[in-house]
Amino acid sequence: MLKKGILTAVLVLFAVSAQAQRIKYAPLTESQKQTVKAVEDYFNGIRSIKSGFYQVSQNGASAEGTFLMKKPNKMRLEYATQPVEIVADGYYLIFHDKKLEQVTYLDLDENPASLIMKDGLSFEKEKLEIENVERENGLVSLTVFRKDQPQAGKITLVFKDRPLTLKQWRVEDAQGISTLVTLTDTDFNVPLEDESFKFKDPRRKRPGD
Repeated sequence: MLKKGILTAVLVLFAVSAQAQRIKYAPLTESQKQTVKAVEDYFNGIRSIKSGFYQVSQNGASAEGTFLMKKPNKMRLEYATQPVEIVADGYYLIFHDKKLEQVTYLDLDENPASLIMKDGLSFEKEKLEIENVERENGLVSLTVFRKDQPQAGKITLVFKDRPLTLKQWRVEDAQGISTLVTLTDTDFNVPLEDESFKFKDPRRKRPGD
């Protein structure tokens, strides 16, 4: 169940549920639009992230590990408590169960998880519907889903305010099951070697080989 939550936490990132597509949300206020622009500018000012993370699923299962991201299109989640790694190597999003030596490749360009790794993020250009924007108690939260993808799920990004700093994200699937990921000891815009995002397939094959 935990492994399903791990995969969901990444693959559902920025996805959209069919039910959510049919809901009409109230237009954003000018204040909310300014907050959205601030979030876009924030992400576009980030070139890399190095962080610990702690993940909790709604069923109570938990995991922790290390999160690395380098633009464009590179990411690694290494789980300390599970034999699992998730790698974006610039071309694919790769889910690797080390114990079973099972590898799943997904096209990075077609996967919603790629948004957080993109240069020049624009919610509008990426056809992201903004469901909710809140700014209170020193926190900023933004819930979004994709208009053009019927896959189940949405994401709520949570930031510390002043200065804006990414703190958490929560993903929710079509069944309403949520997974919360909290970043810890986070460093932004630090040098990261490309070697950290290379993936060695234990089967020594890639799609099309």
